[in-house]
Amino acid sequence: AVNCPWCGRCAGPGGAVMVNFAQVVRDHWVHIFVPLGFVIGCYLDRMNDEKLSAFRNKSLLYRRELKPGEEVTWR
Repeated sequence: AVNCPWCGRCAGPGGAVMVNFAQVVRDHWVHIFVPLGFVIGCYLDRMNDEKLSAFRNKSLLYRRELKPGEEVTWR
């Protein structure tokens, strides 16, 4: 039987994958939630940047006209 490289018990006799989903989540929660948290964090960061882009170059302290051909100060 081929066993899981992380916990050694996710594969049963003959290499069949264990059907108990709760046990797999319990054994591999780090491998599930860390990448999921990263993806959700990237999504929220991108949404926040889009929301804040409405205020780009509108601050009274930093307001100025962009030179011809000059890109925006931040994206």
